[in-house]
Amino acid sequence: AVDHGRSATILAFGCSGTGKTFAITGGAKRFSDRGLIPRSMSVLFEEIAERQVANPSRVFDVSVRFFELYKDQVIDLLAEKRVKI
Repeated sequence: AVDHGRSATILAFGCSGTGKTFAITGGAKRFSDRGLIPRSMSVLFEEIAERQVANPSRVFDVSVRFFELYKDQVIDLLAEKRVKI
């Protein structure tokens, strides 16, 4: 869907301590431990680079938002200050 100009959502749902954060973001020590978000971003930007070679005048617009839902509160993880939404 993303490669055709549509939105995509990655969602992890489950009990505390089951590895959701690790699955989504991955580990910090080894490159091979990357999670879904870093892997998805790598593939997305590789695809954009290939398409720009084929059509240099094409413009791509990528926006990203990361939220955490914890105990009925939504937190914007990319805000300078952790703002509850």
